[in-house]
Amino acid sequence: MIDVQENIDLLRKSGRFDTEEEFLEEAFRALLEKRPELRVELAVEQYKTGDVSLNRAAELAGYSPEEFKEILQDRGVGRNIGFLDEDERESRLEGLE
Repeated sequence: MIDVQENIDLLRKSGRFDTEEEFLEEAFRALLEKRPELRVELAVEQYKTGDVSLNRAAELAGYSPEEFKEILQDRGVGRNIGFLDEDERESRLEGLE
């Protein structure tokens, strides 16, 4: 079995990566390039949790907003298009700071 942490440490020692975080960011980008379906999964999850808007999620997934709406519908993900109450609005605004 591959010891991932040991391999990360070896690559850091080679001077290619300054930090483990830098390595993980590049590895994550490479994974999303190789497996574009994971970009869709990630965008759907980010949209479901309210981390991104519909338009941003569509952009991250590599689809138009209309195409992304269809993806959400196919997965049974509802779209929250209602108004926020005052507490929800305050909470979201605080999260943007």
